[in-house]
Amino acid sequence: MMKHSLVRILLASAAAVFLIAGCASNSGPKDSTMNYWDKKKGDCDEVLKSPQAYDLSRISYCTKMWETYRYVDNLTTKDRSMYAVAFSIVSHKSTDPYDRGIADAALTRVCIPRHPLDSSGQVREEIPDSLECNAQVSDIKIAGQSISSGSRFTQIKKSVQIGEVSDKDYKASNAAYKRGMEQRQKKAYGKAIASYKEALVYNPYNVSAKYDLASVLAIEGDSAGALRQLEELYSWDDYEAERRLEEARTSADFENIRDDANFKQMTGYVRIVLLNGAGGLGEPKIESIRKKLEAKSIPVAEVTRSNEPQVQPQIWYREGFEDYAYRIKDLMRVAVGARNVSVKAMKGNDLNDDIYHNDIRVIWGQHEALSEFGLDQDKPVVTGDRAKGSGNKLDDLVKEADKAKSTVDHTKQFGEGIKNLTK
Repeated sequence: MMKHSLVRILLASAAAVFLIAGCASNSGPKDSTMNYWDKKKGDCDEVLKSPQAYDLSRISYCTKMWETYRYVDNLTTKDRSMYAVAFSIVSHKSTDPYDRGIADAALTRVCIPRHPLDSSGQVREEIPDSLECNAQVSDIKIAGQSISSGSRFTQIKKSVQIGEVSDKDYKASNAAYKRGMEQRQKKAYGKAIASYKEALVYNPYNVSAKYDLASVLAIEGDSAGALRQLEELYSWDDYEAERRLEEARTSADFENIRDDANFKQMTGYVRIVLLNGAGGLGEPKIESIRKKLEAKSIPVAEVTRSNEPQVQPQIWYREGFEDYAYRIKDLMRVAVGARNVSVKAMKGNDLNDDIYHNDIRVIWGQHEALSEFGLDQDKPVVTGDRAKGSGNKLDDLVKEADKAKSTVDHTKQFGEGIKNLTK
């Protein structure tokens, strides 16, 4: 039974990788690939040509069908741009990271940057004058990040169907898992690891044993081993496995690997710092934002105060976290009614500051913050990059004018002194 289960896992994983790797490549028999699309597409060609007439779930489904079966080398620039409208809708609006990843992969293959949203929230098609594509599709940047349809994590997500085991093996697996839990409580981590592995021999799909094995390996400092176990959970098409991966975002067991790029990819973890720039007035706002984020399984790494008043809410994001930033903006609107939140990408210079060593920095600001810092509310205050000093050109001009006036006054006084001496 065990051998057959492992064979099923390997075959399922190999089939998924082969299928997606095949569709990611533009090589191979054109007629065969086109025939597959013609046979499998259903009404997807109409959906992708006129996506405004269909709901998001239907567009997402057809985008997946496209990435599985559609050959794209024979498309004109105009056609590529037309289909990119549908993919851009999914990329902008889907709440499922997997669906957004597939849409971004589709955009990469047609070599069209994601179309922007207009003021009404509709995708605005911008047809490029020419295409500059090459074989290295992963170098084509979309929305500030490099995404390829050959992404390993895109290939393996939910690619393994959960198999069944006999009642005897099921009971034996649970018994071994229970021993592992008892040993873990006694901090006998080595014995716990052995028990969890035994549980997985009897039932390779024991989600609890797989997750707890990953957590104990992380505690013991075996980061690579912990990540391998999480990656297997990530590949299972199972709700409980997905839920446990979300749980890993906030579990202290994974503290040592939380900043690992693969951990973030599999669990959706983002390191967020909340910064209160409104003093006492901002405390309840910051607390409401924190609660709202964590209620949505978005953990907050740190809450701190700004040394300078901030008159507007701001979100700064590291490259690759744009979607999270805009999701947080929406949650801030719900949590505290924030309407004028500024969302900006961090630049290279910003990343040198300690406070920017995070994926996302959320700042709460309001005009009344000026009085909290003992400043006149009627006097304009420069915040953000210009508040650092050298960027404030107006202040520089005032200083230069004061310096020049001082020089002129000194010259006049010196001239008067010379006159008096020569009298």
